[in-house]
Amino acid sequence: DWSSDVCSSDLAPLPMPQGTYVCVIQSLLYDKTTKKGTDYVEFTLRPVSAESDVDEDELAETGGLDGKTLRATFYLTEDAIYRLDEFHTHCGLDIENDGLSRRARNDECINSEVRAFVKHETSQDGSRIFARFNRSLPME
Repeated sequence: DWSSDVCSSDLAPLPMPQGTYVCVIQSLLYDKTTKKGTDYVEFTLRPVSAESDVDEDELAETGGLDGKTLRATFYLTEDAIYRLDEFHTHCGLDIENDGLSRRARNDECINSEVRAFVKHETSQDGSRIFARFNRSLPME
């Protein structure tokens, strides 16, 4: 009941457990960071299965994978672009020979499967733990 005396932050959902998940790429978004105006692309990933390094009991405790998504953000800077190239490769694209721009490759990733490693991150004030996309891995 929304009018109860329990603070809603006490009821924050548990983060999905750390580990590797097979995900389907649902969508992407281009934007700029608010502080420095750095361009980035963000993919929305939907986990469809958990691999053996994910604690099954913890996953069940968090409600399983239904309705869960992850955001994979890649900064479009010279120093960070290798991560996007690696992601494209992990999505099964042949970036050496496809002749496509990175933007076209981003579009090609939609509906692809990729493995995502999820790591826990603590909020700045230390009060919450979030499940974050840490890196992509190739499909095996």
